[in-house]
Amino acid sequence: MTRRLVLAMAVLVAVVAAALALPLARVVANDQRAAFISDLQVDTLSTAASLAAQPFVDWQKTSEAAAQRTGARVVVVSPSGSLLADSDLTSLDRQFDRPEITAALAGSLTSDVRNSVTLGEPLRFVAAPVIQNYDVVGAVRLSLPESIVDDEVRETQRWLVAFVVAVVFGAGVVAWLLARSISSPLKRVAQVAEDLKDDLDLRADEGHGPHEVRSVAIALNATAARLSGILQRTQRVAADASHHLRTPLTGVRLRLEAIEDTSDQADVKDEARAATAEVDRLTHRIEQVLALARSDVGAVATVVEDVSEVVHNRVDAATPLFEENGIGLHAHVEPRVHVLAPTGAIARIVDELLGNALLYAEHRVDISVGMEGRTMVLTVSDDGPGVPEGERESVFERFRRGAGSVPGGSGLGLALVRETAMAMAGSARAEESPLGGLQVVIRMPLVDPVSGPLGGEDASHPAV
Repeated sequence: MTRRLVLAMAVLVAVVAAALALPLARVVANDQRAAFISDLQVDTLSTAASLAAQPFVDWQKTSEAAAQRTGARVVVVSPSGSLLADSDLTSLDRQFDRPEITAALAGSLTSDVRNSVTLGEPLRFVAAPVIQNYDVVGAVRLSLPESIVDDEVRETQRWLVAFVVAVVFGAGVVAWLLARSISSPLKRVAQVAEDLKDDLDLRADEGHGPHEVRSVAIALNATAARLSGILQRTQRVAADASHHLRTPLTGVRLRLEAIEDTSDQADVKDEARAATAEVDRLTHRIEQVLALARSDVGAVATVVEDVSEVVHNRVDAATPLFEENGIGLHAHVEPRVHVLAPTGAIARIVDELLGNALLYAEHRVDISVGMEGRTMVLTVSDDGPGVPEGERESVFERFRRGAGSVPGGSGLGLALVRETAMAMAGSARAEESPLGGLQVVIRMPLVDPVSGPLGGEDASHPAV
């Protein structure tokens, strides 16, 4: 906006200044040329009067004095056409036949311009008669190169151009100051709007800037306050619901375990174990819903997490379960891979990915952690049936399950993985696994444990 306003103001002022300056330059040029001619005429008449009051012997001295005063060449010619005096000190007593001299000897004041053969350029001259006792005793001519007045006109035009440039520059400065007074508060409001996605408690300054910008800030603050209230209530409802559900579910689980331990009937024990598994599955779903609610609210405090260490810990914890199901779990982890994440977020991502792979793998699951440029790359691959290419994007939608999904899933695990990764400026992508099944790739910007985010163009990738 600042650039456009400055450019528009500068162009407008330039057009107006040029529209005024061009006629002014023409008027000034004509005025200067007329003043030049008038001054030359006055000087010529003044010189003629001086000569008329002096004896012939003083005319050379008077001509030189007039030339020094006016800068013109001064010549005096007798009625017979012979040169009597010349400020250029050329040879005298020679014929000086010029049309303007002839007219002056006839008693006329002559002023004109013509090309000078001697100078090789236009010559401006004024010739007047020298009169003594009512008789024309000679003619005096003052002449100057026309380039003198042309130079004066061009100098004036240069000053006019400089004036126009100064006016345009001044208008640009004023426009820049005006634009800054408008854009600075607007930029601050825009910055608050951009940062709201991470912190809904931020508020724009409502007391500075033009009325329109203050109105935008007030509306933005009101919207942010409403969104913050809605999300906080949503989180509170989810937290309250999970709390009130955990307690009865824990009681149900304890009763089922008691039935399993005390019953002598095999079918009752089997039903109790199946019911306990369902309770565990329901508890896991509640945890997922609560985690999604927290990710919706955002603005969660982050810490520097060592992804390598977290993956090692979660793989160690999951290995017995994988072995129990006859699935090989293989980890390839580079050391000291750090990201900025909420406490427990990386562990939750790894658990969800491993849990999803365990449901579909036939013999093997691979998990790897590495670095590509300034990006952490976490991949989990399985050798299961995989997901058709047309459904790979939809598996990250909440409560969306693929056509080949196994019964009992919630449709929340991969959605939680992507939303958690996106909250950390990362991405999640599903693709074909080298093992033949599904491979999920998580990318997040790396951080230095001491200095913080590494930055750069590889720091983040949009979710696709």
